[in-house]
Amino acid sequence: MRLPAMLAAAGLLLLSGVMTAQALEPIEDLGKLIYFDTNLSVPAGQSCATCHHPTAGFADPNHSLPVSQGAIQNRFGNRSAPTSAYCGYAPAFHWDPVEEMYLGGQFWDGREDDLVGQAKGPFLNPLEMNNPSKRHVIQKIRRSSYAAMFEEVFGVGILRQPEAAYDSAAVAIAAYEMTNELNAFTSKYDYYLQGLAQLTTQEALGLQLFNDENAGNCAACHPSTPGPYYTQALFTDYSYDNLGLPKNWDSPFLTLPPAFNPMGMNYIDKGLGDRLEEEDEWGKFKVPTLRNVAVTSPYGHNGIFETLTDIVNFYNTRDVPGAGWDPPEVPENVNDDELGDLGLNADQVAAIVAFMMTLTDGYIVTAGEEVTPVLAAMPQRHALGASPNPFNPVTTLSYQLTAISRVSLRVYDTAGREVAALVDGWREAGAHQVTFDASGLPSGIYFARLSAGDVAQTQKLVLMK
Repeated sequence: MRLPAMLAAAGLLLLSGVMTAQALEPIEDLGKLIYFDTNLSVPAGQSCATCHHPTAGFADPNHSLPVSQGAIQNRFGNRSAPTSAYCGYAPAFHWDPVEEMYLGGQFWDGREDDLVGQAKGPFLNPLEMNNPSKRHVIQKIRRSSYAAMFEEVFGVGILRQPEAAYDSAAVAIAAYEMTNELNAFTSKYDYYLQGLAQLTTQEALGLQLFNDENAGNCAACHPSTPGPYYTQALFTDYSYDNLGLPKNWDSPFLTLPPAFNPMGMNYIDKGLGDRLEEEDEWGKFKVPTLRNVAVTSPYGHNGIFETLTDIVNFYNTRDVPGAGWDPPEVPENVNDDELGDLGLNADQVAAIVAFMMTLTDGYIVTAGEEVTPVLAAMPQRHALGASPNPFNPVTTLSYQLTAISRVSLRVYDTAGREVAALVDGWREAGAHQVTFDASGLPSGIYFARLSAGDVAQTQKLVLMK
């Protein structure tokens, strides 16, 4: 079912001309071509988009399976495919000494720091695109219709260097994944915050319950307010949690041959704990964004829940005697502070679900009564921009302060490493500019991060030498 039909069936409206997609830069266009190329698997037929498709909020469009199927039809991954939308805002995986927890990274277990690292994985995974080597992938790109474009972006002869070309392909995919095609911010909730849409009574109640720490308390891990990683709400704090999910005995991964699953039906997924070999992290998985959650079923790292109502009911009654839930697959480290016995009634559960359905991108703003912008009373955000962008090798970063502020403006590469500290100190209100000279840096994607007071904003930079 295509996206318009899916959203219409869910009672949602699609955006039509309200927001115009930005033209893609050459590196982003190239990344899009690679992302949708079904010739880059063995056998041919699977692309990045097969498991991360726009018609499903950039998650797996096959909602009938709890985990994704690979290029070889009888092979399956061990986890459900998370959305690739909005994931580029995650910080690099790290231990936060203040929060005393791990944060950030890509994949359910944070095993890659950034989008570039994430993009390199599926091509060589035998349970996904099943290529035997990087050289094999690049040979296919050399025969593709966009091979000349690849060399225009990354340099003549790059495709004769498999290692460098493979890394470059991942950089291009990451650049595409940071465009507004994946990060649209065009949900009903976004327009509600701008005063362009009105929540229904049920949706408004759902938002209230979602944020109420004495009710749904969903915002504890899925904050509905901006920051600290972007100026709009991302609905994840990028932390790791063991929700106490039951084992999904219907996962086809459990019946794979020993070469892929030596434990068979006894397989236990300990998530972050397995990767770090730390017992205190057993059973923990990264908190996913709830943007587009209405179209990204199934839910949970093992795809055990088919509907939003199912998973909200689990949050609500997991620890209620007689509720009928199976025990946790990993009983250690289960979160028993923020979920398990929320005391919500059926109408309140339905309201929370209704609110989460307002997070689907592609909402049509319809003419109607004038509504008051929710953000009208908030001070205007500090603004950050770059020109030219793409650039070679110098660009000017401009920022506007609404009040005197302690300012930090730094530039990072896609691995989260700081490459330049441009501003660090107090600045007056008003317009400011600073030059960023990237002469000593390689071509690629960088991120300028402005912190001013309690506001943080990130600007993608494209260096093309």
